[in-house]
Amino acid sequence: MKPAKKSRQTAAIADPSRAVVLSIASSGQGVTGCHAICVSTAQDRPELIDTESFTGETSLGDAASWIEKNLASRTVIMLAGCDVICRTVTMPSASTDQLEMALRLQVENLLLGGAARWRTNASLVPTSDPDRPRSALLVEWPLASRGPELPTAFLTAHRPSFAPPIAALAALVSGSLKAGAHEAFTLYLQRSTGSISIAYSDGIHSAFRTLRDEGADESEWKAAVVRITGETLLLADVPDASIEPLLAALRRALEQQTDGLIAPLVSELSTFRSLAKGTSNDEAWWKANGILLATAIALTGPLAGICSLQANAREAALGVIARLASRASQPKVAARLVAAAVLVAAIVPPAIAGGRMAYLRWLLPDSEAFERTLQRSDQQIAMFREYEKYAWPMSKLLGDIASTTPEGIEIESITLSHGSPLKLEGSAKPQGGNGASDAILLMERQMRESRVFDRIEKNWDAPNANGVIKFSMSAAVAGATLVPNYPETQDFARRTLRDRRYGVVDMSGPATRTSTEAASDMSGDEGGQASSQATVVTDPTSESVKVAGTSEGAASAVETAQAAASDPRAVRRRGTAGGSAAPDAARRGSGAGESSAVTIPDPLTDQQIAAMTPTEAREALGKVSRARGSLALSEADEARLKAEFYKLLDQARAK
Repeated sequence: MKPAKKSRQTAAIADPSRAVVLSIASSGQGVTGCHAICVSTAQDRPELIDTESFTGETSLGDAASWIEKNLASRTVIMLAGCDVICRTVTMPSASTDQLEMALRLQVENLLLGGAARWRTNASLVPTSDPDRPRSALLVEWPLASRGPELPTAFLTAHRPSFAPPIAALAALVSGSLKAGAHEAFTLYLQRSTGSISIAYSDGIHSAFRTLRDEGADESEWKAAVVRITGETLLLADVPDASIEPLLAALRRALEQQTDGLIAPLVSELSTFRSLAKGTSNDEAWWKANGILLATAIALTGPLAGICSLQANAREAALGVIARLASRASQPKVAARLVAAAVLVAAIVPPAIAGGRMAYLRWLLPDSEAFERTLQRSDQQIAMFREYEKYAWPMSKLLGDIASTTPEGIEIESITLSHGSPLKLEGSAKPQGGNGASDAILLMERQMRESRVFDRIEKNWDAPNANGVIKFSMSAAVAGATLVPNYPETQDFARRTLRDRRYGVVDMSGPATRTSTEAASDMSGDEGGQASSQATVVTDPTSESVKVAGTSEGAASAVETAQAAASDPRAVRRRGTAGGSAAPDAARRGSGAGESSAVTIPDPLTDQQIAAMTPTEAREALGKVSRARGSLALSEADEARLKAEFYKLLDQARAK
């Protein structure tokens, strides 16, 4: 695990301008050694940083550590000359962009889709005279040629590219001509594989060739090298006067060396040294490191394309997912993945279910009680839904009517029965700068916006001399159980009509007004008329409510109806006068004030009550109601007044 961690850390700080060129020696048992150089490509000429040789079975592992130590971001591995097929294409004189396009067309025509794209590339050979026709190298690495045997871990960690020797030789030849040489001629021999790579150029004639010829012994090998070199020069139309001196120089070089880089033959060593920085004058050093250094020179020029061959298309073009898929396609890895998938499918779902169950038990320790609560709630909901089909919440609907009735509207009668439309009758008075019709239209809009009422129809008469309009209105109950969120300006439960007209009463201070005084103030506000003279008829066991008479706004009538429907005692505690809903100032006053202002009426017999007219009964009912609101009552007086209240109420309703 530690080496892998070190590799990730090193890759994170690798120098993008550093490259390693590696030459690998192998046998039937595997890799036997490797030789590597590290160069910097930050400038036009590569600069040699370090060289190293590794031997033994661990040579590749040692080389990998050496690459990480030198912080190299790119690794190039040398191929054998016989591993590639080299073709030379002559290009006309033109601009570089035009030549690149023409070269791509030539590659398409020559390969015809028969070669792997990741193992094929082409590059223009540099020239010192752009007016002359140029040569281009087309290199193909056939799929049948496996190349160096490299472990998967090395390929995955370093993702190397591969370069043929002909690219290095072409870089040396073109670099020599650019440096001022008249002609350049180099060879790279690999005796173990029988590979021969040849590169020649004099600025006019060029020859680049790689082939294979195995000689039986040393003399036959030398003869084959000389023969093949002569044939190559003749095919390139090199003059005979130039071929003989070249072959003579080659024979002299073969007397001392039959393997590796043979250079220079017709050029000076200083010419090659000028192509890179940090090189040596020693010819032995050039024989050992020259081909690797020449490959590094090719990486920095136009020949970099043919130094970027890839062993595998997935490694070359695809990313992490493709590499994982490649690993998973291996039989051992695939078998392990299948076993892991079976274990996950067998263990993970029960584990998740068990964890979820434990979490739910922690959130809900008593699940049986919760289930009973849910069943009870479902039963109640079902009961309410069934009840909603046959009954309406009448008190709630009266509250909706009050909340949608603006000031200036006096509702005289309300007819509300389950399954039937709502019917209203009343009068509208001008308010400020708004006419009476504006109040009716505002009421219609507020009823529609509440979504409790729908299909509203209205009708009104012409206004009288005071601008008062008599109107009637009908509406369908669309949402009997809907609870609208009324604004405070409409909601009389949040701000009563009394608070709107006379301000909020300070309940913390002593009461200074009696109910009688509050009632007289309200009646005086309306020019001496009674503030409310509505008669509310309600039956808690019935499914309909009817409010008849006149009232100061729907709020007072609804408050009386709601109190009578929920608790008949609430009516007497509101201090009603003449059977109507009076302001609740008496109820809001202090106990001492009420007991001192309210007198207990004399007892009434049934004959006295029966002899009263409805008007007299309402007056007596008001006195009894105010007396019942007093806090200083004995139990006997409380019982007597209660009985008289209901008898007087029945007499006041009598026609």
